[in-house]
Amino acid sequence: MYILQDELKLNEWQFSQRKYLPYEMKVKLAETRIREWYENWYGDVYLSYSGGLDSTALLYMIRMVLGDEIPAVFSNTGLEFPEIVRHARRASGNFVEIYPRWKSGKRAYFSEVVDKYGFPIASKETASKVSKLRHGNLSDRYRNYLLYGDERGKFGMLPKKWRFLVCMQCDISPKCCDILKKEPFTRYVKETGRKPYIGITQDESFRREHQYSKTGCNVYSGALIKSQPLGSWTRADVLRYIVEKDIEISSVYGDILQDEFGQYYTTGEQRTGCMFCGFGAHLEAEPNRFQRMLVTHPKHYKICMNLTNNGVRYEEALNACGIPTKTWEQAGQLSLDLKNAA
Repeated sequence: MYILQDELKLNEWQFSQRKYLPYEMKVKLAETRIREWYENWYGDVYLSYSGGLDSTALLYMIRMVLGDEIPAVFSNTGLEFPEIVRHARRASGNFVEIYPRWKSGKRAYFSEVVDKYGFPIASKETASKVSKLRHGNLSDRYRNYLLYGDERGKFGMLPKKWRFLVCMQCDISPKCCDILKKEPFTRYVKETGRKPYIGITQDESFRREHQYSKTGCNVYSGALIKSQPLGSWTRADVLRYIVEKDIEISSVYGDILQDEFGQYYTTGEQRTGCMFCGFGAHLEAEPNRFQRMLVTHPKHYKICMNLTNNGVRYEEALNACGIPTKTWEQAGQLSLDLKNAA
């Protein structure tokens, strides 16, 4: 099967068109991309399976289109919700569970990564800049650029609100993503030669939407070869597909209901990445992920808050960054009963 170079990227109008395609056409397009990927690599493919909503929907579609032989590969980083792990292990068909490892071959754990490199706070980009400023062998010009920008502007500069992280006692780092999430799949690809299907959607983040608009669904060359059949889908599309196909999802999401406008939503967790990850937590309304964890998974919460780097507890680092880890009521400071206040 020959792939034209022009098919590897989308023009702006093409991406906009796919983004707003009718739901039924999105489903057919995804099924077509699944077949094309399988045929191009002569069946040497696999699904990067997280047990989340998107990858659960994609697993169902792959099973319907290609059957049970395609491996659903689940990387157990130790940071997944326990409900997600249980759900993932019930995946239909060929299921493979892998684990992150250090170069020595020893299994890697989040506590070890945090102790060695630092906490995942703010964002991957911010954490990377902070780590470079603290530990990188930078030229004076590049250091000044990261802190203040230069004559070309301030794009790529560390935001002013996060400059204090450079002087904190603890380290901030995005290394956990590389070691715990990327390494297992990189090793799996080297060992098997298989190419991945990835269940990501365009509305997960601006960065992913931007990447999809440049590459389209199937990326056959470059640094990261991948198929993202749901790339043009929205969260609403995924939830609708799950409801219409009656697909079992992890209990951590609660139920899928419809609001007064007919839009689907989950009553439980909205996103289920790494439980202990602090990236983006400063943007969440309360109760944020850590405050909810205290109620729903108190044992995990205790472990999370007591992780340390350079003598600083994770809870202290989060609080210093303006990320609350308890509500007032959870801290025993205040409880308001507005119904009886009158």
